[in-house]
Amino acid sequence: MEKIVFKLWKKEPDSLEKFKNSLLVDLPVTLASLVNDLQINIADEDVNAAAALVQSSYPKNPNAIIFIKVLSHYHSEQIVSILTSLTSKVEGFIVSESIILNDESKDYLGKRSEGFSQVVFLEKPAHMSAFDWFDHWTHHHTNIAIETQSNFTYVQNTVVRPLQKDSPNFIAVIEECFPSDAMSNPAIFYNAENDPALLSKNTDLMMESCSSFIDFQKIEVIPTSRYRMIEENKI
Repeated sequence: MEKIVFKLWKKEPDSLEKFKNSLLVDLPVTLASLVNDLQINIADEDVNAAAALVQSSYPKNPNAIIFIKVLSHYHSEQIVSILTSLTSKVEGFIVSESIILNDESKDYLGKRSEGFSQVVFLEKPAHMSAFDWFDHWTHHHTNIAIETQSNFTYVQNTVVRPLQKDSPNFIAVIEECFPSDAMSNPAIFYNAENDPALLSKNTDLMMESCSSFIDFQKIEVIPTSRYRMIEENKI
């Protein structure tokens, strides 16, 4: 089984609502026989309150990110063709998935999940080796991210390779889900509601860790609404 992450940009004449409808209504039907798992994340009006969390070192953030699982990416050309017909641009990345946290009680098949999903694309800083980067991420940062934030879903995706030659050289794609109020309230985001001292501590710990392995000139942070549309078929 392989997991593929796709970044999608809507066609310029299309409204975001029209694009969202094509993804949530039409795409699951079209892909039903081609994928074993489908999750659709959309940067829609429901995450407008998270505007301050958006970061991008690249031209124009995607309007949606989808996560699929297939038996082999070898058979994914038809999927890419379908996505291309709906969009102005597609970028795909084969990834290796590691699920750290996953509160399935907050997901509703075919409907919007609770809270919001923050999707992050990262490139490796030039001065770090891949070994040192992953060592920090795995053995230091992961625990800090869990302890200092209110995330209830935390999925780490290591990029195996891009599907397009001109795509950014991302090393990882991270998805974290937070309560809705964390969009605009840092104290809730950093799991320190009504505790200014803890907020300061958690923010400092998180920023210190991030600064140790993230190049902030090569990062993309996209708050989204998360929709679980097709559940993985265990085969």
